Amino acid sequence: MLGLRWVCMAACLMALVGAGCDRPSSHRAPSGLGASPEKLEFGLSAVGVTKTMKVRLSNRGRAPFKVHGARATLPNVEVVPFDAFELKAGGEREVEVHFTADVEGTVSGLLEVLTDADNVGSEGVAKLGLDGQGVKAFVEVPGRALDFGNVELGQVEMREFVVRNPTPVETPVRLSFEGADADQFGSSEADQPFVLRPGEERRVPLAFSPQRLGAAAAQVRVGVECPMCEPLVVSLSGTGIATLLEVTPLRVDFGRVPVGATAEERVIVRNLGTEPMAYGGVKLLDNAGNVFRVVSAPAVGAGVLASGAVAEIRVAFSPTAPGPVREARLELDVRPMGTTKPGPKVSLRGEVGNSCVVLQPDPLDFGVVAEGMNATRDVQVINRCRNDVLLSDVTLTTKKGGYFLLATAPASLPIPAGQSVAVPITFRPRAGAGAGEAELSAKILNGTSTSTEVVQMKGEGKVFAPCDYVLEPEVVEFGSVPVGSEVTLGASVRNAGTSECFLQGMQVAGGSDDAFRAERLGNRVLGPGQRARLLVRFKPGAEGEFSGMAEGWVNNPSAGHLLVPLHGQGVQGCFSVQPTSLDFGVTRLTCGPRERELIVYNDCPGPTTLRALRTEGDAADFKVSHGFTFPAELAARSRATVKVTYEPSSDGDDAAALRFDLATGASYTVGLVGKGELKNEQTDEFVQESQAKVDVLFVVDNSGSMMDEQQSLGANFSAFLSHAGKAGVDYHIAVTTTGIERSSGGWATCPGGAEGGENGRFFPVDNSSPRIIKPTTPAAEAVFVRNTNVGVCHWNEQGLEAMYQALSPPLVFSGDDPRTPQSLDGNAGFLREDAKLAIIAVTDEEDFSPQPVAAYETFLLGLKGGDRSKVLFSAITGPGDLTTCPRASSTGSRYIQLAQSTGGVVESICTPNWSESLERISENAFGPNRSFPLSETPSDTSRIVVRVDGVVVTDGWTYDAGTNSVIFDVDKAPQSGASVQITYPVGC
Repeated sequence: MLGLRWVCMAACLMALVGAGCDRPSSHRAPSGLGASPEKLEFGLSAVGVTKTMKVRLSNRGRAPFKVHGARATLPNVEVVPFDAFELKAGGEREVEVHFTADVEGTVSGLLEVLTDADNVGSEGVAKLGLDGQGVKAFVEVPGRALDFGNVELGQVEMREFVVRNPTPVETPVRLSFEGADADQFGSSEADQPFVLRPGEERRVPLAFSPQRLGAAAAQVRVGVECPMCEPLVVSLSGTGIATLLEVTPLRVDFGRVPVGATAEERVIVRNLGTEPMAYGGVKLLDNAGNVFRVVSAPAVGAGVLASGAVAEIRVAFSPTAPGPVREARLELDVRPMGTTKPGPKVSLRGEVGNSCVVLQPDPLDFGVVAEGMNATRDVQVINRCRNDVLLSDVTLTTKKGGYFLLATAPASLPIPAGQSVAVPITFRPRAGAGAGEAELSAKILNGTSTSTEVVQMKGEGKVFAPCDYVLEPEVVEFGSVPVGSEVTLGASVRNAGTSECFLQGMQVAGGSDDAFRAERLGNRVLGPGQRARLLVRFKPGAEGEFSGMAEGWVNNPSAGHLLVPLHGQGVQGCFSVQPTSLDFGVTRLTCGPRERELIVYNDCPGPTTLRALRTEGDAADFKVSHGFTFPAELAARSRATVKVTYEPSSDGDDAAALRFDLATGASYTVGLVGKGELKNEQTDEFVQESQAKVDVLFVVDNSGSMMDEQQSLGANFSAFLSHAGKAGVDYHIAVTTTGIERSSGGWATCPGGAEGGENGRFFPVDNSSPRIIKPTTPAAEAVFVRNTNVGVCHWNEQGLEAMYQALSPPLVFSGDDPRTPQSLDGNAGFLREDAKLAIIAVTDEEDFSPQPVAAYETFLLGLKGGDRSKVLFSAITGPGDLTTCPRASSTGSRYIQLAQSTGGVVESICTPNWSESLERISENAFGPNRSFPLSETPSDTSRIVVRVDGVVVTDGWTYDAGTNSVIFDVDKAPQSGASVQITYPVGC
């Protein structure tokens, strides 16, 4: 019996083995479609210019599948046609996609891949997100005239002019020469067009090689190769002369000279030719106020400057009164024998020296403040000296009425050169005292001298009846907003009573979601019927619900704290309205209406029903026109146009919501904002911010193709520090890598103790080198070389996520990372609250971080309280046109998008000159602000008046119509802490 049992068991076992050889079809190896990138983010694109991206389709399974085609849901996105193909296991194939922006604004849609891959589903359609934003392209040229002076025949004189691309998109530029003497001028950049990256500034070389004696004139046209772009014209002039004359310098700058003092400089004239030249002396031209004078000039025998002879002229500058000093010229009557051509002219300039420590504003006026409430404002103590000063003995003396209080009383406080400190002052009215006056005094120790600076201040206390107010609306509902888009709506408080109300500011309350932003309102008095409006911006960085609160305070003993809930929803779908916010700006009441257009996109595969179109809020001055009959059915993949007209009927801000209600119950919102004004002149005021503290984080790619680039970065560290050294910047510089997970090893290893998986920790995590470089770090250049030699052991580049981890808890505030076994590998001490933050990514590959770019932008801004002037992201990465950079693995589109949205610099990883590229990034990170945007559009740009610290500045700046900004020349930017006032007429 036992033998029979074993026979039966053996037979069963054989049957099982046989069955395993022929696996049922339901157990066949699966196929799997993969896509890189998983979302096509075209980012910013010039209107009318086509932008290209490639998506790499791959088979991540073990069985083959077919790709039958691909299509886009947006009308302005085209997929380059291709024949159906099969992808075997491990196979890859690229599909090319083109985006052409046909209107300014943001659009989003889907790329649909038709396939029979197992992981796609029965519908056979894989959906990849795509978005882009249309932006108008243009350039600016600060200087519109170049004079080459006198140049010997057959010689070449070089000059430069600056072409800037202030837009966030690449701009193609072409140069051409015109005029009767165009043959004598040229440029190495004129042979073919070149592309300016967003924010890029290029110095274009120009040459003047005279072939004829006498004056020559021509024009160089700077054209933008885009539809309907007008060229800019730069006038060129020069004079061809027969012999060579050297004049040094051609521009004499006396610097700052106090009233009553005198400064002297010399001008050297050399005849380097082989022939004598006629010499008739020197004379001053345009010498307003006689502040310049010739101290001495040689008397040359027989009026001839012999070959090889040298003449020295001494010139003095003696300002007699405060105020601006007009530039003068020193004409040298030196010319070839027998000619009457004018001689060379030397520019003379100087400034009147004033106190280099300034307290602003003076006087400090708190205005009307309700009794029982208070107001706080800052006095800025600005050090414009070339050396550090000491602020001490700050005292506040009340002369009458009210309480003037020092929120913080500094006993002694050093102020580094070029920096400023704020002294907060609080005014609280005394009951029944009425107007109040006080005086703030402070002693300034500058070297061995001491001075006392004084600021007068005033405020007025007033008794207000309890405020009777209405909140409009009671809840600010943003509705459905596409992820990454921004809608602006108003939260208002209106005085509904018969007496005045005192409003103590309005702001977005702490604890609100970061998707909500607003500029805080100052204190103000609201008359009966008047209102104050807080403009709140909602920009969701992801899908889901968002909430927040707007708050303010009024003089009401029982309901003085104003609270307005904020709510919105981030969505992604095939229906959208672009743009999501219409800001009509300031409109003169006498100038008639302004009209803007909205485009309604139904990119869904089927029809969409629009149930209603309605306005909410202060909508009386907004008129909406459309061709819909409700309920309106929008055909699949169609678009429609809606026009909005704004015609204000009175002074003040207007804000309304335009709602697109769908039959599904979703409500899409467009914010409508405008301001009516009757005045004819506008003055915009700015304070030049100090960049004295800057925290810089380099995120360096540690993948296998980055060895040469790491070496080039380290070798050119001095170029990066060029502007920091000039400005005396207190910097922190650290390095991390794009590696998140520890490398699995194999063909290469990485130094530093983390095997390429820094996960945001500063390199090197083993502290074999100082991890935070400061101005006091010994051998800083050598340290940076070691810290950027991060190795080439990784493959999964997640630069934005590494940045996020480096600046997030627990790393950012801890000396040791509690998640790792290494000791002292935290990032504490790097990030400073009062410092500007600059991130610089260096990589030849796209970013594969898990979060959308908008989420990382929101994170960076959150570190600096939403202040965009304190956040910069720059990148040295793969350019959009990879034909110019064969070493790059792919375009760093996500890095480029973040750089463009924060005003950073983008350089190609294939840059032929790392020194120049790093200098441009250095200027962006450490340099002073030169662009000051105007709040309104001037009606006559020739009547713009610019004042710096109260002194009218007539040169060194230009008005740029494209950005509606006053832009200072590189060497004329206002000093840190300077007050800038720009006054201009406004019209329709």
